Amino acid sequence: MNIAFKLCALAALLLQTLALPALAQDRRVALVIGNSTYKNAPALPNTVNDARDTAEALRKLGFEVVDGLDLDKRGMDQALARFARLAQDADAVMFYYAGHGFQFNGENFLVPLEARIDDEVSVQYETLKLSEVITALGFAKGVKIMVLDACRNNPFVAQLSKKQATRGFSVGSGLAPIARAQGMVTAYATQANDVAADGAGRNSPFTAALVQEMRQPGLEIATMFRRVQKAVYDATGGRQTPELSLSLLGDFYLNREETDADIWKRLRSSDNAAEIKAFIQRFPASFFAVDAKTRLDLLERRNFATSERAKLESEFAAREKALLERVQQAEKSRQQAATDLAGRDAGKTDAERSLPRPADRPTQAPASASVPAAKPSDAGERERLAKELARREQELASLEAEKARLSQERQDREKAVAARISAGAAVKELPVPEKPLLPSARPTQQEARPVPPQERTVLDRRSMDVLLGGGEPPAPARASKNRRPSGARDCTEDLMRAQLGDGGGNALKGCR
Repeated sequence: MNIAFKLCALAALLLQTLALPALAQDRRVALVIGNSTYKNAPALPNTVNDARDTAEALRKLGFEVVDGLDLDKRGMDQALARFARLAQDADAVMFYYAGHGFQFNGENFLVPLEARIDDEVSVQYETLKLSEVITALGFAKGVKIMVLDACRNNPFVAQLSKKQATRGFSVGSGLAPIARAQGMVTAYATQANDVAADGAGRNSPFTAALVQEMRQPGLEIATMFRRVQKAVYDATGGRQTPELSLSLLGDFYLNREETDADIWKRLRSSDNAAEIKAFIQRFPASFFAVDAKTRLDLLERRNFATSERAKLESEFAAREKALLERVQQAEKSRQQAATDLAGRDAGKTDAERSLPRPADRPTQAPASASVPAAKPSDAGERERLAKELARREQELASLEAEKARLSQERQDREKAVAARISAGAAVKELPVPEKPLLPSARPTQQEARPVPPQERTVLDRRSMDVLLGGGEPPAPARASKNRRPSGARDCTEDLMRAQLGDGGGNALKGCR
């Protein structure tokens, strides 16, 4: 028994633990109704579109939406009941209605699809009282929002006015003002006792502005509706001005996504070019778009510089290694030739030393004792070895000169890359020949490969000459008026590094 009890208690505790995250979430519920094809009143062309677009926008903002299109009285009552149940203890609830609505004796009524309004009785029993919607909103513990795009012309004025002579009731235009309730936000498509426009497009002017502003992140609800008011006023040429009644103790945000300012605050020091590109695409009109484009340009230039220098390092490391191996091989060959020649000379000297000295020689030696003459082949062999040594030394000198040219070419290429970065040129690479081209070996205009327009890069004359292997161009005959002083240097790259936080701040002190 004790074990079973403990297991049940543990299971209950586990269920409570699993339910905590769901309870901690911000619950949002909305009821969206759009009535269009009325049976006993003029049809409204865009109310269904208004309801659909509003419901879609609310779902993206985290609302659980109860929606209904072209509902009769029973359908509206059922949708309201379902909404009221879901609204219990919700953190935020919203009711949106697009369709016919009117005021009668100071009270507002929403018109179902098949309602037939002939007298006071039909008003009471064939319509949905707005007070019932307010009651359903009251089940929520948080913010309550009611949006009414129903202030259109009352289609039942003629029928109801016939009864006015015998009964004491009043029929007005539009909707009557609603008493403020704590925690309630009420937005009307137009001012109280006024008539709103249906609009000629997909949506009414009010709903079109509302949906647009709900997409903007970080707008407090009062600010959002003020922007809706301004948009509707401008769209209708001042003929329609929405009205807002607000009674909140704190701020509320329909769209809780990060704003452009929040995102840029996080990205302003980022080195991720893809994220900054995405920011620019998402917020092209943002105040921070210029800063983002500047940051992206600096990052691309820095990444380009790193990539180009890495390519240069890899390319010239391979070429220098191959040249070093050739130099080492040439040095070995030269040493071998020198050793062979020295050995040949040493062998001849030993032969000469083995001959008798002049004092020991007889006054007249017999013909058979005379010193044999040097063979012609010995002299030829020495000459061959000397020529081989000279050839190896010449080869070694040529390789040393090639090594110096390679070092100079590397410096020139690095200067060309720096010039392109400083000038803010395009980062596409010009075609580079496989072997260094000396000035005398430059290709002619006919031999050079034409660069397609998409690969062309704007470079100054100095950078182009360096890239083609021509080295520094000749100095101009007269100095330019804007020539930098002899002690100054180009600080463009240092400025870029300082802005990117790469430690270029101290280097800027020497710039003029």
